[in-house]
Amino acid sequence: MALTVCVFEGGWNLPLWAAEQQGFWAAQGLDVTVLPTPGSQAMVQGFVEGAFPLLLLSADNVVAYQQNLAEVPVPGVPDAVIFMGGDDGLLSLVAAPGVSEVAALRDQVVAVDAPETGFALVLYEMLAQAGLAREAVRIESQGSTEQRFQALLAGRCRATLLRTPYELMAEQHGCRVLQRGHGVLPHYQGTVGAVREGWRASHPRELAAFVQAYRQGLAWCLADTAAAAQLLSSHVPGLSPGLAQAACALLLDPDRGLRRDLSVDPEGLRTVQALRQRYLPAVQGRAAVMTCVDAAAAGGKGADALTPAVQPPVPMDVGFRPLAAAEAPARRDHPLE
Repeated sequence: MALTVCVFEGGWNLPLWAAEQQGFWAAQGLDVTVLPTPGSQAMVQGFVEGAFPLLLLSADNVVAYQQNLAEVPVPGVPDAVIFMGGDDGLLSLVAAPGVSEVAALRDQVVAVDAPETGFALVLYEMLAQAGLAREAVRIESQGSTEQRFQALLAGRCRATLLRTPYELMAEQHGCRVLQRGHGVLPHYQGTVGAVREGWRASHPRELAAFVQAYRQGLAWCLADTAAAAQLLSSHVPGLSPGLAQAACALLLDPDRGLRRDLSVDPEGLRTVQALRQRYLPAVQGRAAVMTCVDAAAAGGKGADALTPAVQPPVPMDVGFRPLAAAEAPARRDHPLE
């Protein structure tokens, strides 16, 4: 089956590239096209229209979709389903040469993908912890991580959030990492895999196959980090072999790198929602229901493992539990208030 997977450009796609190079997609009967997006608006537009059935994106983007506060209006009842977790964002606030502290960003241009969704809210928390309100800087939308990296080098912004390996590449050009995401938010759900409920219900085998091939790609990277570094370098223009090795060390770190069990962190999801409540007035009074199918625990167990039992909504503090081999993954409908 042909499957388009829409992603943001960056090193966190390493398991996808490995799955393609090593033939894991084909072994699962999938013909996967990994399609980088220029920004979250184009990604969500394709998701709404059905052009992109499967996304790897920030958890915040999915919550915004469920609240119908995404950059593209959602017709009808929002129906996004999170089926796996990827990382904690791998985020660093990086400034141009000459900027040595967050306070120095006052009245300066700080670039984001979109100001009301995604990792921009992590930026606002970083600014706040340094004593700067969002209004104290000039927030500008300048596209994806790759585009913002280029904007930083070209002087079109004084700082931006970058994800691995772009913070390492920026440092090579004299830029400085001012803060790291995990230092500000110890629990944060960054990348997740998402599909729409209708697609999940009609394509359970394909979703199971995707999860299994992704697992195999990640396992291959962990087993041969030197080859993984070469693969990373081949997909990120300008990434030297030495930086690729350093980036792989971060991406494959057991604590802060790509999540080896593909789990979704419930506390990290609560942090996502807390940031939206704190920094987005439009969120006030907008309840949403997040559906998380623990497909990650069922990867490779066939279609039956991805047919969730419908359960009543449960509080956000109820976590994801491991699944027995023959058990259907529990569907978690988390009311976000």
